[in-house]
Amino acid sequence: MNPTKNEGTTGKWATFLLAGEMFALEVENVQEVLMEQPLTPVPRAPEHIVGLLNLRGQIITAIDLRRRLHFPPREAGQSSKLLVVTASGSQFSVVVDDIHDVLDLPPELWRPSPETLDQRHRAFVRGICPIEGAMVLGLDVEALGEDGRGPA
Repeated sequence: MNPTKNEGTTGKWATFLLAGEMFALEVENVQEVLMEQPLTPVPRAPEHIVGLLNLRGQIITAIDLRRRLHFPPREAGQSSKLLVVTASGSQFSVVVDDIHDVLDLPPELWRPSPETLDQRHRAFVRGICPIEGAMVLGLDVEALGEDGRGPA
């Protein structure tokens, strides 16, 4: 993981599940966690933008991380949660499968992404952190919010 990306971080990460994998975003970037919410579809939007969320009068884009990271879609009836995040002064929400704990993952525990990581994920994963027999993939919130369609 690029040490310059860790400067000024608290080491606190909000973890969540997505397609059976554990991911994390830095707590500083997470504004709030919401249960499944109704979304208003956006015609002609990129596939990963699944709608707009009305959060107390503020309209926020919702990004389905399964689609953004090229995972298979959720099974019919499978619930989801939303994380409202801030990146570069703007807000958006990410749709995830389930929310887990806030973990203290100091910068020295993080490792660079392995060469075996799917190329479609590389633009979004900052690094990996081994914890108790599992692996946490740290996501770059700035890359997730970019309007680009991600790597092909």
